Amino acid sequence: MSAEFKKYICKTCGLIYDEELGDPDSGLAPGTRFEDIPDDWYCPLCLVSKSDFVLIDETKAATNENAPKRKVSNQADVLIIGAGYAGWQAAESIREQLPDSEITLLTACDGTVYPKPAISMALSQGRTAEDLKEASAEEKAAQLDIGVKTRTKVMSINTKRKKVMTTTGSFSYDKLILATGARAVLPKIEGDAGHEVLAINDLNAYRKFRNALEGKNSVTIIGGGLIATEMAEDLATQDIKVDLIVRGNHLMRQILPSSIADTLEDKMKQKNIQLHFDTQITQMDTTENGYQLTTAEGSHIDTQMVLSAIGLQPNIDIAKKAKLETNKGICINQYCQTSDPDIYSLGDCSESNGVIQAYLEPIRRQAKTIAAHMSGDQSQEFLILPPLVKTKTPSLSIMLSPPLNMEQGEWEVTLQAGNDQKILFKDHDKISGFALSGELASSANQLYQQLFSA
Repeated sequence: MSAEFKKYICKTCGLIYDEELGDPDSGLAPGTRFEDIPDDWYCPLCLVSKSDFVLIDETKAATNENAPKRKVSNQADVLIIGAGYAGWQAAESIREQLPDSEITLLTACDGTVYPKPAISMALSQGRTAEDLKEASAEEKAAQLDIGVKTRTKVMSINTKRKKVMTTTGSFSYDKLILATGARAVLPKIEGDAGHEVLAINDLNAYRKFRNALEGKNSVTIIGGGLIATEMAEDLATQDIKVDLIVRGNHLMRQILPSSIADTLEDKMKQKNIQLHFDTQITQMDTTENGYQLTTAEGSHIDTQMVLSAIGLQPNIDIAKKAKLETNKGICINQYCQTSDPDIYSLGDCSESNGVIQAYLEPIRRQAKTIAAHMSGDQSQEFLILPPLVKTKTPSLSIMLSPPLNMEQGEWEVTLQAGNDQKILFKDHDKISGFALSGELASSANQLYQQLFSA
């Protein structure tokens, strides 16, 4: 009798590898045991290695309030602002490179460690906000032997005195890291309920959303990008009617070619997902059973909940106040230094040569670059590379590497057979991106290595 199939979870992004299902997109047939997966296999969602997966039973969130706490020093060798993925990655990399340094991390929230990408597939996996927790800030800090100060809002940075002023006192630093992330953009909607639109950009927001979803059977999502599409698919697994309001003419217009989008859209419509293209919501009013939405064309949609997923705005206010160079994000060089060489920045708040890369893989490379530079190694520079993205869309397997500049070139179909499509983004003869769907998605890593590996 064969052993029971097990499930493993990626510690970085929350993707679950189920031995019974395998991962056909990556060439792993159903029934492939975890120990039989090749060592060079990578997480198809965030690209970490097989060693970053653990048995799902071992990932119960530990939130012991009596976790050992390291004394927080207000005179740090390295001071980190922000406890999202970028902040904790920076702390891990620096501790590895500088084992004796005094590191302090400040965060305005409770600093809970959790896999943010897992939020858009948590419903289908039956995971609550509590299930997504991996560790408390205190537990993670104890693991890294750093100090952490939660519920602490940064008010200003004095770059000359190298001091950070907060709501719980001042902190001195030798090196400072800004990992302030980004906030969800909310649409401007008229009506008596326009202010009741929800956005999910962190664990607390997801908890609020889950509580509000109780008893609801219809949800409207404003947005047609990656997160909006993934959330629509996730909600549909709960037998919830979904209306998706898309300003453009197809899903994920900024990263996905229209022919693959067309196939995905056809499949989503079969799941009780209603797609509304080339429109937007202008008014939201309360009704007896929820809300009535009015579109720009004057049509009406009845719904019980409204989510916004129209994008993120980098949090750069503190950097601007400190007179650091900013554009859309906090401007950084090849070592992730800001215009002040003693201040670094990484993650969703950071901009390198006009590009903001809000994906996990570049954040990990940024953290390693910062740690290496702080230790005196200038050989490890942060390179802007096209990301490799797996969409969490069960209706259609999609792997893509969108070009860094969509304005230079165009999509060119090279293979199309039903669900299986291979489309390259070309600027004359140069390939700067690709999109694969169906069974062809399993060849994404090989193609990415061929095109973009150093």
